[in-house]
Amino acid sequence: MKTEITFIALILVLISCVKKDEVKSFPYESFVFSYAGLHHNNSIKFTKTDTVYLQKRFPSPVEIFYAILKKEDKNELNKYLSQFDFEKFDTVYVQDNLQDGESYLLNISKKDENKMIYIYGHNAPKKLYNFIDSLGSFKAKLKFIPVKRYVDFGNLKSILPPPPPPPEIDTLIYKSNIYSK
Repeated sequence: MKTEITFIALILVLISCVKKDEVKSFPYESFVFSYAGLHHNNSIKFTKTDTVYLQKRFPSPVEIFYAILKKEDKNELNKYLSQFDFEKFDTVYVQDNLQDGESYLLNISKKDENKMIYIYGHNAPKKLYNFIDSLGSFKAKLKFIPVKRYVDFGNLKSILPPPPPPPEIDTLIYKSNIYSK
């Protein structure tokens, strides 16, 4: 009987001493990852909640989706983002003489601070491209559902295409017969 009680007590002590995985909280107010190329223009927004938003802007129409993270996926994401040091990177990496290349925008909001990293081409550090690839793999695991609601993805000016130029008004006026008699 004493050996059974000793054995049970030993097991309880060992179980209580096992180090449990530390659950990290989401390190930012929001984190938006945008990416664009010839055939796509999308943004993914991660927040403190378990909801992830996706906005597809191209090809048209603009659509917004959401996905709910499983607890283990949320913990994995929080841990990964907590370990990644965005501060050691520049804000712009642009490859000269490149047209129609891939572009990425990382927008990190923390309290009253905002850090943006814009990448166009292949001049950024490999660690950033590995991070971007891991976000793509993470996105692929999620099941997105359409939602009809406004979601603020922040400043996307550098990732959105410029508006088309206005029509040449002078040419239109001179070619019309309105002013001639």
